[in-house]
Amino acid sequence: MGLQDRDYSRGDSQGYGGSWGQSGGSSWGDSSSGWMGGGGVRSAVVTLIIINVIVFFADLVLSGGGGEVRSVMAQWFEVRADTLLKPWTWYRFVTYGFVHSIDDIRHLAFNMLGLFIFGRSVEERLGRSEFWRFFLVAVIIGGVVASIRWMLFAASEGMPAAAIPVGTIGASGAVMAVTILFAFFFPHATILLMLVIPVKAWLLAVIYVALNVFGVIGGAGGVAYEVHLAGVAFAAVYQLRSWRLDFLRLDALSQVSDFFSRSRPKLRLHDPEKKLAKQEAEVDRILDKIQQSGLDSLTSSERKTLERHSRLKRQQRSST
Repeated sequence: MGLQDRDYSRGDSQGYGGSWGQSGGSSWGDSSSGWMGGGGVRSAVVTLIIINVIVFFADLVLSGGGGEVRSVMAQWFEVRADTLLKPWTWYRFVTYGFVHSIDDIRHLAFNMLGLFIFGRSVEERLGRSEFWRFFLVAVIIGGVVASIRWMLFAASEGMPAAAIPVGTIGASGAVMAVTILFAFFFPHATILLMLVIPVKAWLLAVIYVALNVFGVIGGAGGVAYEVHLAGVAFAAVYQLRSWRLDFLRLDALSQVSDFFSRSRPKLRLHDPEKKLAKQEAEVDRILDKIQQSGLDSLTSSERKTLERHSRLKRQQRSST
């Protein structure tokens, strides 16, 4: 198979043919796992979807549209055969997971649909911070596997790794990890395969794994089956070994996430009676101090408090 036939590794979500499922009922999620998380904070899943959509349309603008135009974001952020060999480019092991093919919007659509369907309940089970860690680690593992995949391809073609002009983009490896973890958590949830055929979540996971194994064996081009299977393996080990990723600190990411996660400005309730009662209690304390230590013992702040309270009382008398 020629190199040109492998270019659409960046279209890795197409391997599913639009077969992402949909819940057959409320057995695996509710409103608490939807658009908003606890405390009115937007969920990690929705934040991820927003970021991916923004990057997609920014790429369209920068690249001058889809079609035959080379994606600018792909050139900047995709994982390549030599990425693993160049530590200064290791940022690509994260960034590739937020870039999708501008030639086919289904690449983005299927990944985000899968993330939304399965990710909400997984996030509810893991918690927002742990979900972020799980997703990003899955992205990184998939990126490393993608680079190794391209290096092996270069070796099989007798080419240096740097000579491979294409790479891998897309979140499908991490989305696959989320899907498998969902199947572990909710094995008997009913999912509509291709929005028509009801199947259990565990069976859907088996189908996905089988499709990707056959894809690797068959050597079909255009789909990063190895990256999908890396996501499967990570999710399985994470669950079976009862891992937690709390040791990974994501302070910088939390600031970015909080920026996207602000759902609405917080309103402060104004309670005049409570404020007045608090002021009168402070005035009583100041008057007791005057009685005990004299007027000269007051601080400038306490004097201003008495003056404000005196003006307030005069205004109240004049208005009655």
